[in-house]
Parts: sequence; structure tokens; C-alpha cells
Amino acid sequence: MEASVFVGRQPILDRQGNLFGYELLYRNSELNRFPDVDPDKATIGVLLNTFLCIGVDRVAGSHPSFINFTGELLAHDIIDRLDPKRVIIEVLETVEITPALMTRLRKLKANGFRIALDDFILSKQYEVEKGLYPLVDYIKVDFMQSGPEERQRIQNFIRMYPNVRLLAEKIETEVEFEEAKKAGYTLFQGYFFATPEVVKGIEVPVIEESNMLVMEQLNAALPSIRDIAALITHDLSLTYKLLRYINTYAFGVPRKITSIHQAIVLIGLQETKKWLYIITFHQMGEGEGMGRTKALVDYSLVRAKLCELLARRAGYKNSDEYFLTGMFSLLDVILHKGWDEITKEIPLAEQVTDTLTGGDTELAPFLKLAEAVERLDMDTMEALSAQVDIPMDELCVYSQQANRWARRME
Repeated sequence: MEASVFVGRQPILDRQGNLFGYELLYRNSELNRFPDVDPDKATIGVLLNTFLCIGVDRVAGSHPSFINFTGELLAHDIIDRLDPKRVIIEVLETVEITPALMTRLRKLKANGFRIALDDFILSKQYEVEKGLYPLVDYIKVDFMQSGPEERQRIQNFIRMYPNVRLLAEKIETEVEFEEAKKAGYTLFQGYFFATPEVVKGIEVPVIEESNMLVMEQLNAALPSIRDIAALITHDLSLTYKLLRYINTYAFGVPRKITSIHQAIVLIGLQETKKWLYIITFHQMGEGEGMGRTKALVDYSLVRAKLCELLARRAGYKNSDEYFLTGMFSLLDVILHKGWDEITKEIPLAEQVTDTLTGGDTELAPFLKLAEAVERLDMDTMEALSAQVDIPMDELCVYSQQANRWARRME
């Protein structure tokens, strides 16, 4: 049984009543209220559900999304992989304005991000830090929490920074709307226009952040073993699983592997990449209610090993590409996504991508043969085994080996 995920969104309008964007809000059910959850977890939940599960196009269309960030998350490189055209960084009012934060905001601004200050009150830190405002695009003022005098102070102060747009939030009456327009606000949000709407989607297994960082390094033009090892060892679960697999399964190394750096040197970058993908796939099938995904993962592993074995038998030296082709052959079904979207998220060799998207490549007959073995489609098996010059009796042996190998991965 697949679980559902949720994102709340509330529209932000311009002076003409046109949709400018949405503020995205954390929700964990169809009940339209903010649950009692840590702010960091709430923002990560919004990001995962929006970009990896439901899809930002469905949540916000072509409009930008205002997303809250705590001080901890502002310092995290999770922001760097977001699209600055789609995300407006909303700095929560609880964030302390420090030199480190200012440096981070300058970098984000240089990378094209727009920055908003949430629930703005003209406190001392905001009055003193004049260098903040050239970096800021929007200031959000809560009309429910701030009185007329406070709002007048803010308006007078912000006149010195013509680059900053004022956004009136929690507008609940037409009187407040007219007052905000008269005061120079250009964007508006609140129950007067629309209550937050909950967007629902299917929770799909995601490639974990640590795994993606390592994959990016493994696929770099000049991968650094030291950098890759450092990334892996910062993730306790990933370190444990990688060492467990390598120490346990069929590498024939002369001694037990005791460090990630040693492991990569001994087995090589290609094998490290393969085992990282295996670990990632197993994570997809873990957890309650993931039986369907677990079955698809098991099929994928059998296909992967069979494609690799057949490629080696046929004399191809790039058997790792055949392995990855088999492994990813059901990924669109597992993730409920199209290949155009998947290939933007996961770094794959061009030939692997071409094969998975239906291209007539040298890998394609091997994948089709693995699929035919899975279905016990004897006519197709005979035709394709002849095409790749592998006798049927050997095909049966390799199929058994692939199944045994996949069972050992469980």
C-alpha cells in the first residue's frame, strides 16, 4: 500500500489580483493545519514532497515558491541544489543576523536566489545591519501581528531601499487590503484572497541526499577518491552498508576492508558506484507498506546481474553499464516518474539513458533478453540469445546465477 504525501500552498497575489507565487507549507495529512513538528524537518518535508514526490510543476506550476528556512538550513548546502528560478528563500524571523549568515546570503544572492524576510518587525538587529537590505527582495509584514504604528515605521525604513518589495500577509478583510495597497505594498497573501490548499501526492522512495552527493562525485570528470571517501564516511548508515556488502560478497580481496578509502582503492570507482546503487535500491524497498516496491527492486537486481553476466560472456568490457541498465530498467515504475525527469536527478551514462528510453543501442538486446527470461517468454529468449550469440543452455545457467546473487543481496 502506497503512502500519501501532502504540501500546503497559499497564493500570493499582485496589486491587480494576478497570481505571483505560492508560499509552501508543511502538511502531513489532508487536515489543513500545521502539525507540531521541528521547523527544520518541516522545511525538509516541504522540499522532498514538492520536488521529489508530487513535483514542483504540479504544486506551483510556473510560479515561484516561497519556502521557510531556519538558520541551520540556510547554512546547509541543500539549498545549493535548488533551482533559484523556482524557489524564493524565506528567512524566518527567528534567524539571527550574523556575519556568517550575511556571507551565506551574499553567496545565495550571487547564485540567483531571491530572498524574503518573514514576519518582519523592525527590531534592533534589523535596524543595525544595513548591509542586509541590498540582498533582500521581499519583506513580509504580518498584518495580524503588527499594529498601524509598527507598519508605518517599517514603511518609512524600507523607503531607503527601493529594491525591496513589501508583501502584506495575513490580510483578512477588504479594509486591510486597501490599506496595504495605499501604503505601497505590491504583494498580498491571506484568507481574504484564499485559504491554504493542500496538494496530495503519492510518496515514492527517493535517492537519499548522501547517496546523490557521492554519485555526483563518482561521475565527475576527475573523481577524487579522498573526496568520495570523506562523503561516504560522513554517513554512518552508508559507511556501514558499503563495508558490509564489500566484506561479505564476492570481491576476492586479500584481507578485510576496514576503511572506505581502502575499499575504493581495492575495488575501484566503478565497483564502488555499482554498490552504492545497490544500497540505494535496497533503501527504496525498506519500510512498512513497501512490498510492491521491494518486489520491483528484487526484479531490478536480477536483471542487473543477468545483463552484466551476459555482457561479460559476449566479451564487452563495459559490463558495469549493462549492470546499471538492468538495475534502472524499472525505475520509472518505482518512482512514478517519466525518464525525462529521472535523468535530471540521477547521473547516468548516455548509452544507459538511451537504452532505458527505448533507444536501439548495443545494450538494448541484453535488457530485452533479461526481461524475456523474467517472463519465461521462450520464443523471445531463443531469438535474442541467438542475436547476442549466447547459447540457451548457458543463458539458463546465467539466469540461475543472477537469481542466487540477488537473493544474497537481501
